[in-house]
Amino acid sequence: MEHNEDVAAIRRLVADAETHQNDLDPFVALHTADTAVVNIAGRRVAGRDALAKAMQAALESPLADVITRTEVADIRFVRPDVAIVASMKRVFDGRDPEVTRDPRAALPSTSGWLTYVAVKEDGAWRIASAQTTPIRT
Repeated sequence: MEHNEDVAAIRRLVADAETHQNDLDPFVALHTADTAVVNIAGRRVAGRDALAKAMQAALESPLADVITRTEVADIRFVRPDVAIVASMKRVFDGRDPEVTRDPRAALPSTSGWLTYVAVKEDGAWRIASAQTTPIRT
């Protein structure tokens, strides 16, 4: 069954997550209340409130200079209101070179597979789960 409108809406959701990656309120609003997010470094946060706190802390640190670009590779519907979205995530680390030379501050990878579980709530698609698996080069 073709889900053209939903596919377009999910692509917009992913694009909006990229656009607002450094804009706290619009980014967090793209997620469900009980969202679970695991970033490329393996840190997991559960719930929209925890996501907001983690993102606020990141935006107040040199991590604010880490930018990602996401390209959707595949969207599969589990049900009409649930989709698995596979995306390639590319990470651009614009932090100060002194910070990036510290092995404790290094990102685990410059790319990864980002998998979203998107759910349709009250007619709008939201991110219920996000997991980035680093690709080691």
